[in-house]
Amino acid sequence: IMTPLTTPSNKIPMMRVKSSSSSSRSNSRSYTSSRSCCCFSCRAVSKKMTRIQTTDTVLGRTRDAKFVTTKRRVTTASSSSSSSSTGSKGFTRDDIVESFESSKASSALHNDDLSPVLKQNRTFSTFDTASLWVGLVVCVPAWQLVSSLMGIGNLSAFLALLLVFVANLFVVWPIVLQANAGVKYGIPFVVHARSSFGVKGANVAGLSRGFIASAWFGIQTVVGANCLRSLAVDFGVASGVSSPYLGGICYIIFWLLQAYVVWNDVESIKTIEKLAAPILLFLTLLLFIFTCVSSGGVVQSVLYAFATNDGGSNMSSNSIAGSFSWKTFFQAATASASFWATMICNVSDFSRFSKSRESFEKASFAMPLAMAVFAFASIVVTSSAAHILNTSSNLITDPMVVTSLLSTHFNWGKIASVLAAIGILTATLSTNIAANILAPANAIQNLAPSKLSFRTSAILSMILGTLCLPWKLTSDANSYIFVWLTGYGAFLAPILGIMLCDYFLIRNQYLVLEDLYSADKNSSYYFTNGVNYKAMLAFAVGVLANLPGFLHAVGLWPSSMLPQCLALAYDCAWFVGVLVGGCMHFALEKFLP
Repeated sequence: IMTPLTTPSNKIPMMRVKSSSSSSRSNSRSYTSSRSCCCFSCRAVSKKMTRIQTTDTVLGRTRDAKFVTTKRRVTTASSSSSSSSTGSKGFTRDDIVESFESSKASSALHNDDLSPVLKQNRTFSTFDTASLWVGLVVCVPAWQLVSSLMGIGNLSAFLALLLVFVANLFVVWPIVLQANAGVKYGIPFVVHARSSFGVKGANVAGLSRGFIASAWFGIQTVVGANCLRSLAVDFGVASGVSSPYLGGICYIIFWLLQAYVVWNDVESIKTIEKLAAPILLFLTLLLFIFTCVSSGGVVQSVLYAFATNDGGSNMSSNSIAGSFSWKTFFQAATASASFWATMICNVSDFSRFSKSRESFEKASFAMPLAMAVFAFASIVVTSSAAHILNTSSNLITDPMVVTSLLSTHFNWGKIASVLAAIGILTATLSTNIAANILAPANAIQNLAPSKLSFRTSAILSMILGTLCLPWKLTSDANSYIFVWLTGYGAFLAPILGIMLCDYFLIRNQYLVLEDLYSADKNSSYYFTNGVNYKAMLAFAVGVLANLPGFLHAVGLWPSSMLPQCLALAYDCAWFVGVLVGGCMHFALEKFLP
């Protein structure tokens, strides 16, 4: 009598034997055996063997070549991997996200404005992005940057031009690197910051960037208001209004004009940039020709500007060598780099609309070229105007004032004022909307995406920009360069260093897209209570490295108590901030559990 074998299962557990084949695909053999009795002969007769050869492709399994490790989760990341997560779904360097399940996103971290821009919805071509950069370059603060470098009496015109070009050419590199996540995953700056600072800690990075942008918005709005006031005075439409009230009225008018444009979608911003770029270049060229012809010709004006120290204020037989010092060089280089510090941080707010990585990279080189041309025009016009008006001892850095004085001197009439107003208002409008409203609006709505829309957040950021009292930030050249530009550059630089280090060195350019919008405690970027305290510590150290130098620049730290090394660090504040923030973040992530 044969009795069944009483075992938990009537089958021998499956065994996987890895093939010794050198093929890149891993083959496996599986054997199953069934028993119906304890008799050896019957068992031998009834035993059956089935050879099943499978591949990883058939089974739908993946072979992981790399692992990107986070604190709570290990995420596969290789060009051959096939994960269920959209963020690491076999992305290569040039891939662009094509799908996203918004239904899985947390309402506290997601809305339509913060959602990834998918490949099929990208609208920015190479020309659109290049127009954006040109519109950002041709503005009054950029004009004042170059002429202020000359006006402080430390740099010759030639060195000012060379320095601005080299600094802006160097800035293209971090711009392209920081834009990578935006192009690849279609995410804005505040969402990208979640991967390094945490889904809640990203608010610190976003609000830091947003506050600086709001202050810039106020500065640019003051520029536009002054232009409207000059136009009103020239046409006599506000003869009975006192100057302070007139300035306030003009500020409100220009503020409302920008609010109207912002209330529309991103396409309206793109349209503004495309129209502004050719208008601005034409009017800059027109002012350049007028001043050169009036001062003796183009060639003579250029030779005069670059043969004299400080753009015409002081004659020097060897101005290039005589005005050079390494300290001034690094201070001016830091100011030039800090000028773009805000745009470098949140460049993904624009690159997410770009159709391809190559398109954005090619268009980005329009920035240093346009900056060099604009700097050249600024130097020559400032020098020629000083020569014509006999004001060489006091260089005029405001293009609206230059145009107004030249109009009076040559009796050009009101047409010159109108053209100048069109140019300055167009430049201010295009720069303000693109560079100083999008970033703070995204940062504010990131606080409560389910309650705040982009429009509401943009209006709030514009109000914040007014509360910063922007008319006090650019009162003179020294305040503009050494306090404002260098100061906020030092503050934002560690954020850039941390994000670049985290994205390229720690995560190897792979992000889990769904987890960037997830409030789950087990998600990749939740860290500790939604905050990556290692990134926060690195940010604090990066800021502290430049804090003594900043306090000295504003007069709160006496020179006798400032060590030479800290003074030198502030001269290179932007570079020091990026390096210290990035290195500290890398060390904490690699060597601390």
